[in-house]
Amino acid sequence: MTPQKPSPASVFWPRCSAVKECTGRAVEPSGGCPAHLRPREFERFVGSLRPGAEVDLRGVTIPSWLLEAVLDAVTGPDGRPHLGRTRFDGAVLPSDAALRAFCVEQDSSFDGACFLGAASFYDARFFGNASFRDVRFGRNVSFHGARFHRHTSFEEAVFAEDALFGDANWHADASFRRAAFMGAACFDGARFGRDAAMQAARFGGAASFKRVQVTRHARFERTRFRHGMWLGPLVAGGRIELVDTTVHGGLRVRAAARKVTARGATVHGEADFRLRHAELDLSDALFEGTVSVRSLHHPIQGLTEPPWAGPAEVRLTSLRGADAELLQVTDVDLSECGFPGLRRPEVLRITGERPPAGVRGGPGPRRGAGRAVRVAAWIAVIAALLFCGASFLRYDHRQDVRQHDRHGDRSDNTQTAHTAGPNT
Repeated sequence: MTPQKPSPASVFWPRCSAVKECTGRAVEPSGGCPAHLRPREFERFVGSLRPGAEVDLRGVTIPSWLLEAVLDAVTGPDGRPHLGRTRFDGAVLPSDAALRAFCVEQDSSFDGACFLGAASFYDARFFGNASFRDVRFGRNVSFHGARFHRHTSFEEAVFAEDALFGDANWHADASFRRAAFMGAACFDGARFGRDAAMQAARFGGAASFKRVQVTRHARFERTRFRHGMWLGPLVAGGRIELVDTTVHGGLRVRAAARKVTARGATVHGEADFRLRHAELDLSDALFEGTVSVRSLHHPIQGLTEPPWAGPAEVRLTSLRGADAELLQVTDVDLSECGFPGLRRPEVLRITGERPPAGVRGGPGPRRGAGRAVRVAAWIAVIAALLFCGASFLRYDHRQDVRQHDRHGDRSDNTQTAHTAGPNT
């Protein structure tokens, strides 16, 4: 990956004076950046660092020996590098940058930085706000087991190969808006203390979100998945947003949430929704394969559900404008579902004990319940169509009566005029 050095107009720190066109942060009083200091100046620079010290390497092209020297100087008795306020904005980091067990006690920023090779933040700790906005990761990167205690941003970051966030833990919001994942993206076992924001992100490889806990909302609006998406098992305390999402290769959602919205989504392949407690909106969604919607009757093991009230069955609220090759609905509450507008009602298959809209089912399971519910569903759909047709015919008949009455009135007036003419 070719590093993108910050332009002079975007450099707001004292620049290195030792090498022409170097954008590295100058070390006072020498004037050179840490990569271009003389030996004695470098010794003084490293000797000034202690665990918890501020580290400012903005704009510096960091060789391996410089990164190792800085991390060694701030390593505490626990064997972890401890840094205070940390700035790596616009820096170029070497191949195989080892930042394992990295511990930042204040805010940290890597905005616009470039990692030339693989990078590891395994088991890192970020106690302040952490910003990786517009970062370029040239090869595989791992944040496995990392902990982020405050707001974290990976907005517009580019992951050229695999990105591993397994067992990562965010105590606040985590934003990946407009990020690009070229390889596989793994968030298995991740915990999000507030929102997991993935709006308008691009996933070029396989994307996996298994055993994920989200305290508030999981947001994937306008996100693109090139090689399928496996969402769940997942528990979200609020909403799962899949509005205008595009998925190639199939979509699998196994989750407990208050609401799942896939309005306007496009899935090039099969889609499987297995949900608990959720209201599901599939209006204007397009599926180029079989769609299956069913309720999960038992809690998802290993994840904590909020103390929600009401039944665990999924409630399908809208199919208006939806289209699929086959739509299979099992043990789903359809009492509030909008059937009118379903593009191909003949592909709908309803099984289970929950009745469709406007149909009351008897208590308890019975033999042939699936067939009876399908027939009842068709009765409801046909009744809706007949009602709409009858309303239209009544409206059209009234229009004809009004036009006939007006025409009759004009004819009577004309006849009266002709009759009265000779008597005047």
